[in-house]
Amino acid sequence: MSKPGNRNKLGVSRRGVLLSGGTAAAGFSLGRIRSAEATTKDADADVVVIGAGVSGLTAARRLVQAGHSVLVLEANDRVGGRTVNLHVADGVITEGGGQWVGPGQDHVLGLIDELDLKTFKTYVDGKSIYVHKGKRQDYVGTVPPLEPKALGEFQRLAVALEKMAATVPVDEPWAAKNALEWDSTTFGHWLDENAAVEEAKSLFTLAFTVIHGEDPHNTSLLAALFHIAGCAGIDHMISTTHGAQESRVVGGTQLVSLTLAKHLGKRVVLGSPVTEIRRRSGGVLVKSERIEVRAKRVIVAMSPADAERISFAPQLPVRRVVLQKKWHNGTESKLFAVYDKPFWRDKGFNGSAMTDLPFARFIVDNSPPDGSVGILLTFMGTAGSGAGLTWSDDVLDDPRARRKAFLDDLTTLFGPKAAHPIRFLEQDWVHESWSEGCVSTRPPGLLTEYTDAVRKPVGRIHWAGTETATYYDGYIDGAVSAGERAAKEVGDVL
Repeated sequence: MSKPGNRNKLGVSRRGVLLSGGTAAAGFSLGRIRSAEATTKDADADVVVIGAGVSGLTAARRLVQAGHSVLVLEANDRVGGRTVNLHVADGVITEGGGQWVGPGQDHVLGLIDELDLKTFKTYVDGKSIYVHKGKRQDYVGTVPPLEPKALGEFQRLAVALEKMAATVPVDEPWAAKNALEWDSTTFGHWLDENAAVEEAKSLFTLAFTVIHGEDPHNTSLLAALFHIAGCAGIDHMISTTHGAQESRVVGGTQLVSLTLAKHLGKRVVLGSPVTEIRRRSGGVLVKSERIEVRAKRVIVAMSPADAERISFAPQLPVRRVVLQKKWHNGTESKLFAVYDKPFWRDKGFNGSAMTDLPFARFIVDNSPPDGSVGILLTFMGTAGSGAGLTWSDDVLDDPRARRKAFLDDLTTLFGPKAAHPIRFLEQDWVHESWSEGCVSTRPPGLLTEYTDAVRKPVGRIHWAGTETATYYDGYIDGAVSAGERAAKEVGDVL
């Protein structure tokens, strides 16, 4: 990924994002926002928010609505954080980061309505494809047509996980009766020990690799159970219709942040990474590349791994410091093959596939709502997703090799037309300049050793970001609820 302010390796400018309908609207072209507050080296505000992603901008909006003065400082030259729209064609984008919303995610759906934005349903009409050990089957529904023994095992494992998750308090997962035992091992190890049928184990591994953005062998079992408990259960997490992947935002999910930033106007300062937060009597001093701000309170709306970039004086409590050092963000990137139309629909397919092919294990139709072009999306991690799925350095580091590997698998699934996209796009989160990966996960020990340090205020410093949410942690809904919670914390003491 190129440095902030440059074009990335896809040739997609971070400055002028095209919105649905073809409008590169002046009000939405958020490069370095001109700010009256940023014309001098010093400024004053009631609250400084660090991070112009969904969570930080939501917190800023709620504080402004409550009558407080706010400045938002963002390191990148765009807003949106881990949501970003990639330009496909005139009037067409695809989502390079977080993209789905679903029923039960009332915080983000409420914000979308509040901002007068619209959603559309993920395309599911027609057949999905399942490939396992060379056998291909077309099917309809959420769970692919496993062998009867594997299907029974999948259901048994799901029931066992749901039963364990029901004992995990979402507000205090470290207080679960078996918390220490579950947090001392990984979800992947639990599957290794408890899955008696390889095909069922493979399906769980694939599903949760996509959800967590990481191999389950790097994710705490307790963290996975906490996620299941706070995200309406396994069926909801893996489903499209009536599930967490049901809908997308017209114009892309970055449009949520673009609209929030448009309303906040001069309060948002881009290209200004924060270097230091200094707590002082009666307030805080926030130092960034472009401006120093004296404020009463500060909200850090960043993942714990990203917050490690900032120097704090006095130093943060040990639990918070070690939490930030040990936090691990996921390593997935997104790849897109773009076609002149979604040709698979003409053959009765919905573009969705779950496979054990060499490269593309999970594929989904990511086309725009009008189907004006066809887009197929897959995810790629850095180290594979369990036994038997590893990639060479050539594939990991060579864009041409990645493109070929993806298109080879798409051709196997959808026929010769899939070999000839009109465009190929990637969003590489591993090398992103200001985000340590897209999706966050928790390794063993983090929840029980550092408990509430992820969101417990430190004096006048408050924490937001989806990682601080209790429900829908890791989702856009969690980012919104965390921003609202942090804004209320601050508003209650101002």
